[in-house]
Amino acid sequence: MTRLAGAVIGMSAVALLMAYLAFDWPVLLVGGPLFVGVTFTVLALALTERPRALLRERRASGTGASPWKGAAERGEPAAGGLMSGFFEVSPQPGPLPEQRTAPSTGARPAGAR
Repeated sequence: MTRLAGAVIGMSAVALLMAYLAFDWPVLLVGGPLFVGVTFTVLALALTERPRALLRERRASGTGASPWKGAAERGEPAAGGLMSGFFEVSPQPGPLPEQRTAPSTGARPAGAR
């Protein structure tokens, strides 16, 4: 991955240099930020490749210890997480107030003559 990242950054640098030689300084207004963006993106991907590979291996092995997986296998309810209780209806303090019926279609609004 590191070799490929170096090749991508090198090719973008050569492309920027060739464009600069062909079109002079205005190319740097667009090409400079693009080169920096490509460099940051490729470096971020190269730096996160190892942790992503470890995560992929752990998930493939199937032995990753997870509290949710263990609780599901034992048939227990899962422990509270980020959304725990979100869909539960809270108990109402008392009876609901009496509902009023909607006005009939011929009724006029209050204050109308």
